[in-house]
Amino acid sequence: MATHLVMCRCDAKVGIRHMDTNRFDSTARSLGFTLIEVLIALAIISIALATAMRATAMATTTAEESIMRTYATWVAQNRAAELTARRLFPSVGVETGSSDMAGISFRWTTTTNETPNVDFRKVEISVARRDDNDAKRKFATLTVYVPRPNDGTTTGLQP
Repeated sequence: MATHLVMCRCDAKVGIRHMDTNRFDSTARSLGFTLIEVLIALAIISIALATAMRATAMATTTAEESIMRTYATWVAQNRAAELTARRLFPSVGVETGSSDMAGISFRWTTTTNETPNVDFRKVEISVARRDDNDAKRKFATLTVYVPRPNDGTTTGLQP
């Protein structure tokens, strides 16, 4: 006697119904994904994509800040080189100014203090963005010690 098999979906079950015995075999695999499986997969993918976007944004911010720190360090080094090249013994006090580097405006603050050795001055150069309103945010700070010239030049930063 030949058995007739028919694929059917009965009461949300997928399986094979044997026509001659009218029994249902549910061991056959489903042909697709259920709605809940698709929603869970979409949720996992959306969380992974959101995390990847956040990591990319943080990497971009870090790279931009690294560039700013590099430029600010160059501004501070230029200011230190200028102090050395002038061969002037800086006066104690605070001086401010601005410089442009790579099209970006920076403001620098030079704080000069005495040292235990009267022939040296400690000069601290702090650099921040000119348009940054946060006075505490500095991209670079450089400390140099400037010696007193021994060739009879004057004290002070005025040329």
